[in-house]
Amino acid sequence: MQFKTDYFTELREQIINPEKWDAEHFIAFDYEAGVGKTRQALRIIGEMLKDNNDCPHRVLWVQLFSDKRRLLDATADEINEHAGRSVAMAIDGEDTKGGRSKKTAIEAQVLVITHRMYAEIKKSRHYELIQDRDILIIDEFPNLMREIRISTQDLSQLYRHSVYLESEILDEMLVMFRDKLRELRNKEHLNPGNLFWGTFASSEHQKYKTAINKLQESKRTKECRELLERFQQLFRNECYYHDGVFYTYDNRYDYVLLKNNIILDANGFDYRYQLSKRFIVKHQPKVYDYSHSTLYHYEVNTGKTALKKSDGFFERVVETVELQGRKGVLFVADMENKPKLEQAIIRHYSEQGEQKETLADISRKLRVDISVEYHGNLLGKNDWRTYDVCVIVKTPNFDYGSYALTSYFFHALDKERSFRDIPLFRDEEVENIRNSMIAGELYQAIKRISRDNQQPSEIYLFCANKEAVGIVRKQLPGIKYVKEQWGVRARRMHENTEKPKEQRLNERDWELITILRDYQKQGKAEIEFIKVRVRFGEKHKGNFTRRVARLAPVLKEYGILVGEGIFKFQASGVEEPVSEHGEAVKELVMV
Repeated sequence: MQFKTDYFTELREQIINPEKWDAEHFIAFDYEAGVGKTRQALRIIGEMLKDNNDCPHRVLWVQLFSDKRRLLDATADEINEHAGRSVAMAIDGEDTKGGRSKKTAIEAQVLVITHRMYAEIKKSRHYELIQDRDILIIDEFPNLMREIRISTQDLSQLYRHSVYLESEILDEMLVMFRDKLRELRNKEHLNPGNLFWGTFASSEHQKYKTAINKLQESKRTKECRELLERFQQLFRNECYYHDGVFYTYDNRYDYVLLKNNIILDANGFDYRYQLSKRFIVKHQPKVYDYSHSTLYHYEVNTGKTALKKSDGFFERVVETVELQGRKGVLFVADMENKPKLEQAIIRHYSEQGEQKETLADISRKLRVDISVEYHGNLLGKNDWRTYDVCVIVKTPNFDYGSYALTSYFFHALDKERSFRDIPLFRDEEVENIRNSMIAGELYQAIKRISRDNQQPSEIYLFCANKEAVGIVRKQLPGIKYVKEQWGVRARRMHENTEKPKEQRLNERDWELITILRDYQKQGKAEIEFIKVRVRFGEKHKGNFTRRVARLAPVLKEYGILVGEGIFKFQASGVEEPVSEHGEAVKELVMV
C-alpha cells in the first residue's frame, strides 16, 4: 500500500529536528501495525547521517529481539545501507563482557541494543552505552516493571536456611512475617476479593533491611542470595498482599532518557501510557481498511479454571475452523496449552490409526502452512505475514496482582505514592490496565498475519473479555464483526433460557434466515447451498454447513428444510419469529 508522502513527516521531524526534542518525556508514535514504522525510522536515521556527514547526533536504537545477534546486526546493516557508509553497530550481552568489539560498538555513531540491555543500563550502571548520545529510539513499549513475589513457600524456604545462618535478627524477621500473615489472612477472610496495600519500608522495619544487606555479603548465604534479594526489595517498596503472596517490584530498574526520546508502538491505546507523566502519545491516523476481512468472536471463558472444566475444548476449536483452502493458519494459545492445541490439530487431521504424524505432516497433507505459537513470542516477528487466518484460543491474562503492581510502578515513576486497597475486577484504573494489556496482546497476534492488508483475512477469537475485544475492533476499521455462539452446553449453564429467542441467535444467524425467507417468498421450490452461501458472504463451505446444521430446527418451523446441499421450501412459512415455546428453539438450546 502506498502512503501519502507526509505520513511519517511528524516522526522525521521528531528525529532530526533538535527544536522538537524533549529530554523530559518519551514521545510515543502509535502508527498502526504493519505500516512499516520500524523500516521508516531506520531509513530516516540513515538518511540523516547520509545527507550530512558532519551530523553530530549520536543514536541509541533499542529493539525487542536479538536472535543471537542476527536481528541486531540486520538492523545495523539496514541503517548503514541508507547512510551509504558504516555508521551503525550492534552490541549484545557477550560484547559487554569486554574486548575490542564492545569498545568499537560503543564508539559507533548509532548503537543497536535490545530491550533487556536497555533495562540493565541503570541497574548494572552500563552508562557507557548512553554516554554522549543524543537520540533514544525504542521499538515497541519497554516495560521495566520487574515483578517480585514472595509467597508463604518462600518464607518457609528462608526459615530452613535460617537454621544454618544463625542470625537472631533474621529469626525475629521471620516471626514478624508470620504474625503479619495471620493478620492479613484474618483481614482477607473478613473482606475477601481485595488486594491489600501495605509497606515494610518504614523505620520500624529498617533493622531487617540492614540485616539482609549484611547477610548478602556473607559466603554462608550463597544458596539463598536470590531469595534474600527479593526480601530486600520488599523492605524498599510498598507492596500488595493477596492469597498468601506479597507483590512488589525491583526498584533498580528505571527509564533512562537522553536529549530526544522516542517510542514506536502500535499499541498507543495501552493504558500504561496514561499512568506516568513521562509519556506523551502522538496518535497517528489509521490507514488500513479491513472491510474485506472478518472477525469471528466466540465469547467463551478461556481462563485456567474454565479450561480444566471444559473437556475437549481444543478439539472443538479445531472442528470450528476450516483449514483446507487457506494460505496459512496461525493458532495462538498460551505456552502451557500450546502442546495440547498442536495435538488436537494432529488428531483431527491424522489418518485413522496413524499415531506418529506431526504438525508438519498435517501441513503437507492439507497443503496449508499451519503454525502454533504462544502469547509473548509473537511481537516483532513477521514469520506469518502471508497467512490469511489467525485463531486465538486463549485470553492472555496475567495474575491480577501484576495489573495492580503495574499501576503502582508507573505512578511511582512520578514519585506519586498514594496507594490503596484494590478490589479485584472493580478498580477502574486497574481494569483499564488489564483490558488494554489484553487487547494489546490480541491485536499484536492478529497483526502477525496479512501484514500488508492486501488480502482478505479471517480472525477467530475465543475470548470472554468484551472490553478488550472492543478495543481491538477499534484498531481494525471497517472489519466485519460476527459474534458467534459457542457450545450449547456452556450456554445452558450460563444463559437464562427465558431470554427471547432473538437473543440466543446471533446477527449472522438472522441474516441467513432472512435471506432464505426472501427466496421462500419468491416462490422457489429449492435452492443450492452454494448460491445461498455466496449471497450470505461466507467464504468457506465448512463454516456455512455447520451453521446450517445448527439452524436446521429453526428453519424447519419456517417451512425451510435442509437437504443434501440444498434448501427445500414448503409454504410461505410463519411470518413471525418462532414461538418462545417452540420445539425447534428447545432443540437448538439443548443440542
